Formats: sequence, C-alpha cells, structure tokens
Amino acid sequence: MKSSLSTTLSVLTLSAVLAGAAVDPEMEGLEAVSRDDGTFLVGGPTYFFDRILGAGGIHSETELWTPQKLRNRLLFNRMSLLPSWNPMEPSVWVKTGNELGDMIYQDVITETDRPTNRTPILEGGFRSPSFKGFWATARGFQDDHYSACTYSYRKKMVSDEFAIFGENYPMFSSIYGGVGFTNDFVNASVLAGEEYLWEYMESSRWIPVHMAPRVEGRVDFWNFELTAAYEHAEYQDARVDESGERNEVNGSVLYKCGNACQKGMFQLSAGIAFRFVSDDGDVYTGLDNDRVLWPFMQLRVQPFRWLRADAMFGMNDSDWLVQDSVEMGMPVPVKGLGVTIGVKNISGTRLNPLADDKEYFNVKSVSDTMDLSPSGQMNLVQGYVAFADTIASVSLGGRATFWTEHGAETFDVEDFVKDGILEFRYGDVSRIDSWIKGVTGELWLDTWYEDWFKFRALAGFERIDGPSERFEVTPAEYFVAFTGDWLIRKSFRVSHSLRYRSDAQWNLRSPDPLVVKGDWYWDATFEQQFPRHGLYLTGTLIHVLADEVIQVPNGDYDRLRFVCTVRKTF
Repeated sequence: MKSSLSTTLSVLTLSAVLAGAAVDPEMEGLEAVSRDDGTFLVGGPTYFFDRILGAGGIHSETELWTPQKLRNRLLFNRMSLLPSWNPMEPSVWVKTGNELGDMIYQDVITETDRPTNRTPILEGGFRSPSFKGFWATARGFQDDHYSACTYSYRKKMVSDEFAIFGENYPMFSSIYGGVGFTNDFVNASVLAGEEYLWEYMESSRWIPVHMAPRVEGRVDFWNFELTAAYEHAEYQDARVDESGERNEVNGSVLYKCGNACQKGMFQLSAGIAFRFVSDDGDVYTGLDNDRVLWPFMQLRVQPFRWLRADAMFGMNDSDWLVQDSVEMGMPVPVKGLGVTIGVKNISGTRLNPLADDKEYFNVKSVSDTMDLSPSGQMNLVQGYVAFADTIASVSLGGRATFWTEHGAETFDVEDFVKDGILEFRYGDVSRIDSWIKGVTGELWLDTWYEDWFKFRALAGFERIDGPSERFEVTPAEYFVAFTGDWLIRKSFRVSHSLRYRSDAQWNLRSPDPLVVKGDWYWDATFEQQFPRHGLYLTGTLIHVLADEVIQVPNGDYDRLRFVCTVRKTF
C-alpha cells in the first residue's frame, strides 16, 4: 500500500499530464494541441501559448526558464521542445499525414473548380542498434500544418522554397545526422544538420531563420550533463533586400544530484547555461554584450518523507530568478486518503534570462528598437491544497489554489502597423504594477481495469481579478475533459480525448481583442502493436469536432488532420 503522500503526489502529477498523454501528438513538442487542462492556443509548430490551469500567474509555461529545459530549443523567448534533436531510441520509422480536405490525386483533376489544397506532415529516420557501444542516427522532419494562411505573405520574404522538401513554406523543416556512443558510464552524441524556422516575435512578426549548419554535441557521464551547439543562422527579407547572419554558440553544464545524494536530506545540483553570439548585417533581435552566462543552483531539503522544500536560484550581472516551494503531506486517519498542502514562489527580473534583449522593428515607415527587458521585478506567490483517495480501482482527487502576482510581464503597445494581410505591433515589454489575484479549483475521477482500460474525467475553473485589458492573454475560465485508453488483447491500443474549453482572449496583439471561442475538441489514436516483432502501426485523428479557427494573431487555422506512423524497433 502506498503512503498517503505518495498516492497524492502520483495523482497530482497525472492530473497535469494525463489529459494530453492519451492521444499521441503529431510530433513531440506539440502536445499542447491536445492538452485540455488549461489554455493552449496554437499559432504553429514554432509558437503556442501554453498555460496550465492552476499554474499561477498570467505567463505561459514555455516563457519561463527552468533547469529542466536546458536541452530545449530557444525560439526567440520561448524554451521549446520542437524542433527536437533528442536522439530517438534504436528504431526506424516513417511518419506522414495531411489536413483532411486534400485530394491525393488532385493533380489529375482538370475541372475549373479545384478543391483547396491542404498541407502535410512528413518525417523519416533511423537510429541503429549499438555495435560495441557505437550507433548512428539520421532524421528528416517537417510540419507543414499551420502554414497556409500566411503563405502568400511569408513567401515574398525569402528567396527560395525555405524548406528541406516541398513548396508549402512550413513553419519548420529540419534534417540531421550523426553518431553516438553509449555504455554504462557515458552517453555521448554529435549531430549536424540544416534547419529552416519561422520564429514568432514580440511584434507578432514571423521571421525566417535558416541554420546551415547546426551542430550539437551532448555528453552525459557520472553526474554531469554537458551540451553545446553551434548555429550559423541566416536572416533575410527579400522584399526590402535585407540580409544578415548570426553565429551563435550555446549550451550548458549541469551537475546533478546522484543516487547517493538523492537518499540524503540535502540534495544539491548546480550548473551554468550560456550563449555567445556574433551578428552581422540585418539581424532582427539583439543580445546585450553579445553574451549570456547564467549560473544557477538547485537545492532540495527533505527532512521527512512527508515534508520537502525545493529552491532554484540563478543570477548574473543583469538578471536574477528564484523559484522555490514547500510541500507537506498531511497525515489523515482515513486509509487511502492523502492530503497535500503547499506554497510556491517565483520572483525575478525576467521570466527567461537567456532570451534576447532587443527586437529591431522596421516595417513600412516605422522604425523602432523594442526593449524586451522590463525594469523592476515580478513576484508570484501561490498556495494550494490537494487531496486524493483511492478505493479499489477508482480514484478521486481535487485541488484548490490561490495565487497573487505583482509586476507581471506585459507589453506597452505604442501603435500597430498593417502590412498586407498581417498586422504588427511595436512598443516595449513592461510590467503590470498592481496585484493580480486568481483562484482555481479542479476535480478528477480515475477508474481502470487491470492493464487494458483506463478512464479519466477532469474539470476545472479559474477566476482571475486584475487589469485584464493588460494581460497578453485572458485565460479560459473553465474546462471539462474525458480521456480513455483501451489495450485490446494486449496488442491494439485505442486512446481518445474529448474536451471543452471556454473562451480565451488575446488583448494586446491587435487593435481589437481576438476572442478564441470555446469549443468541443476530440482527438483519437489507434495503434496496432506487434511486440514480438517490434513493429507499431499508429494512426491519429486531431481536431475532429471543433470549428477551424485562428487561435493566435497572425497564426493559422487549426484544422482536422490525420497522421500515421510506422515504427520498427530494434
């Protein structure tokens, strides 16, 4: 029998991830498309607003730097998993899919009224089995979804197709190959390749970035994790004959608390993240002093199994950031019932100290240097209480939180500029110098039968009091979700997610707020497994019920699509 604290923590962790975990994402890093436990607004593979209900504050999760994101990609000011250069497990795989509405044999149609073309997703790769510890890998992947609406505008900005494959001008297209070595003591890899990206700026512009080459090396040994990448990034705007390049070296060194350390009362980890850049020509963002060195430390103190305190502190010559929490599992007389109370704090001068400090805005006749580093600091304090109770194969849990934030990051809009079909803003990142308060509540019910059936019902609401007209996004007030997983005859998996999210609203990226209406969403995954042969055939339907709407200003429509994958593991 698990302890009450362990039971509670397990259920709380599942509450944050299970709703999006049942259905396979179309690509790793795009889990936000099917998440239903908060506000998730997708503008494309390289930009989305992701905020879990009950997380506290008005920022999105990918805007906040944490040590857990050291190997994520920095896309402007966001720590993004996609495009992921994490080596896969030994296997060979092919993935393809399309937004439904396309006709496979459209090229042979001669009628005048031809159907509207839709865009695909493409991926293929392998990682070989190890030979005396050595292995090789290669991968090509791109997602053309979310590219059609801005296609005509973005096409004019670049001088070629701006993709590894095709002419849809996808938001990202990446290819890499490399070698690695793995044994009981070390795990090392070196990858090199080429990449096309469209990065979403604070001004709401899409900026094309061509990385040729990009080289990344990783070494994990003992309790250390080392990462270093070199990126030669090329920028352009062919409409006005602008071009520039950035040579960047970035990475991190992390010392992790080892197995012996984790058994003690005090658990300490420390590291440093870094960026060094050299710009030439027209580069649309700037980094003060052309470098960032970000040393940080993590500490956990756990004097008892039911009590722990965590702290992360980072500081350099211009910024500091603190994230800390205290959590206690309350002993209760009811067998199987666990109650957890906790408080957490986030304070600092900037959510992401590694991000650039300036954006250079030059559209039409407007020229402005936008300051992305606001003065002052933000303070977020949150308290919560949660419970979980398990009886046989049924578990019931809930969580209530209260949070308050002062100095939240926002944007002071000076004006808007319309350029063709898109509209941009300029001004400076600033702060809301007043207290914002929020209260949230969540309830979930889990049931399961052995290893072939799992079901979850989840609901949550949030009430925020503050100057919402200055929020970048006014989050959804409530959601409901139902997820289910079936494993039939231990070889056929069916997963689905049915959910409803209420209205969310963008307030500052257009002259009039963009309201993303609430809607029902349904996604489903079907997978035939042949475990003895290491073969997996997977198909996923995404965005089945909801209307096709634009969820991010200057973004693209979220459409019904189907993705299939064939994977052979070694």
